[in-house]
Amino acid sequence: MNQDQDVQLTFNEIVDACGNDTDWVVSVIEEEIISVSGSPQQASFSGFQLARIRRARRISRDFEASVPATALILQLLDELETLRKGKAD
Repeated sequence: MNQDQDVQLTFNEIVDACGNDTDWVVSVIEEEIISVSGSPQQASFSGFQLARIRRARRISRDFEASVPATALILQLLDELETLRKGKAD
């Protein structure tokens, strides 16, 4: 599926999917866990971004991690996945 066919969600739909915590979602965007162009409230979000923000929410909750710590954990997990893919080739 290419990105043109991906689902598109509003900011409010993303907030709903993350436990109705608007400030947390804005913090996630500010920490660049997901990136948006322009104002988060006016942005359109992809299914990939939804999956990433849900993963961030689980990490934040399970490890009682701050948003900056969650961003670091996700960055390290991304690097680990990249290394594993490279090793599999």
